Amino acid sequence: MLIILEIYILFKLIEIKMRSVKKKKSDMKVIFVIANCTWYIYNFRKDLFRSLQSKGFRIILISAKDNYYKDISKYLFRFERLFLVRGSENPIFEFITLLRILFLNLKYRPKFVHNFTIKPCIYGSLIARITRTNNIINHITGLGPSFFSKRKTINIINKILNPIYKYSFSGRNTLNIFHNIQDRDLFINKKFTSIKNTEIIQGSGVDIVYFKENFIKEKFNKNVQILFPARLIEEKGIIELIIACNELWEENYKFTLNLAGDIDKQNKSYLKEKILKKIMRNKNINFVGRTNNILKIYKKTDIVVLPTWREGLSKSILESASMSLPIITTDVPGCKEVIKHGYSGILVPPRNANQIKNAIRNYLENPSIALKYGQNARNSVVHNFSLERINNQILKKYETYFSK
Repeated sequence: MLIILEIYILFKLIEIKMRSVKKKKSDMKVIFVIANCTWYIYNFRKDLFRSLQSKGFRIILISAKDNYYKDISKYLFRFERLFLVRGSENPIFEFITLLRILFLNLKYRPKFVHNFTIKPCIYGSLIARITRTNNIINHITGLGPSFFSKRKTINIINKILNPIYKYSFSGRNTLNIFHNIQDRDLFINKKFTSIKNTEIIQGSGVDIVYFKENFIKEKFNKNVQILFPARLIEEKGIIELIIACNELWEENYKFTLNLAGDIDKQNKSYLKEKILKKIMRNKNINFVGRTNNILKIYKKTDIVVLPTWREGLSKSILESASMSLPIITTDVPGCKEVIKHGYSGILVPPRNANQIKNAIRNYLENPSIALKYGQNARNSVVHNFSLERINNQILKKYETYFSK
C-alpha cells in the first residue's frame, strides 16, 4: 500500500512539473502514437507517417523497438520505448507496460492519442482517459485470438477485463476505428462501445502504383508458383494449405508452394520445430521467410493462397489483388471485404483443406478464369482500397481534432 502511495505522489509531482511543458507545446500539432512494435508501423503505417510529417504534424511514437526502428525513425519527432510483449499473459509484464504508458502520458500531457492494434488500444485509451486526454483514436486492426479463444484461462481473463474494455472504448471523446463491420458489431454487442463512437476505415490501404503488374499474363508459368504470404502460424491456415497441397502433389499436379513469412513465436499458434522441419523436407515447398522485397516475390507468383481464420483487413490480400494475381482466401471478416467470390477470387470456408484443394485445382485447370479474377481484383482495389484513399480518411480525422 505504501509503494502504491509513493508511486501516486511521484506521478502527481511529475504532472505538476510538466504543466508548463504542455503550455509550450499547445501550438504544435503533436500526435501521441502507441503501437505494439516498430515493425507494425513500418509495414502498415509508414506512408501515413510520411504524410503526417509533410503536413507539419510531429509524431511521438511509443512502441517496442525492433529492427525496423531505423527505417521509421526519420518520420518521428520523438521515440519512447515500450516494454510490451504481444502474446504475454503475465500480469507483472502488463502492469509494467501500463505504468510506462502512464508515466509517458504525464510526461508529455498529449492532447491527442492514436493507438494501433488491440493491446495498445486497451492500455493506451485506458491511461488516456485516466489522465483526461481530450481526444483518443483507437485503431482496432484485428481482434486476435483472445477474443475467440475457448481456453478457460482466457475466458476468465476476458470476464475480468470486460469493465476495462468498456471504460477504455466508451469515452465521449473516443473514436474507435475498425477495419471491418463484424469486428465493430462484436464490440457494440458486448457493449464495449456504441455506434456513435465507431467508424469503419477498411485497412491500411495499398500503394496501387508500386504494387502493379508490369504486364497482364495470358497463362501461368510452366512451373506454377503458389504463394502463402503470411506468418507461419496456425491461425493463417498454413496446416490446411499443406494438407491440400500434399493431396494435389499425390495427384501429380505440378507446382511449387512458396512460404513468405516468419515464425512468430510471440503467437501461441506458431509452428513448432518438429512440424516445421517436416514441412521443409518437402521438395515442392520453398521457405522464403520474412522479406523486405515482397514485390519481387509477387512478380514471380502465379497464385496467392491465404486460408486465414480471421483478419482485420488483410494487407497481403490487398497487395496481391493490386498485382492482378488470382487469389484464394477464406470467407471470413477481413478477406471477404476485398474478394468477391466467383468474380475477383475464390472464397473457401476456414479450416477446410478439401475446399482449398478444390480451389487450387480449379485455378490450375482453368488459368484463363484465374487470370480474369486477378484483373477484377486489381480494379476493385484501385477503386476502393488505394493508399491515398485510406490515408485521406485518417487525415481528415486528425484535421478535425486539431481544428477544435
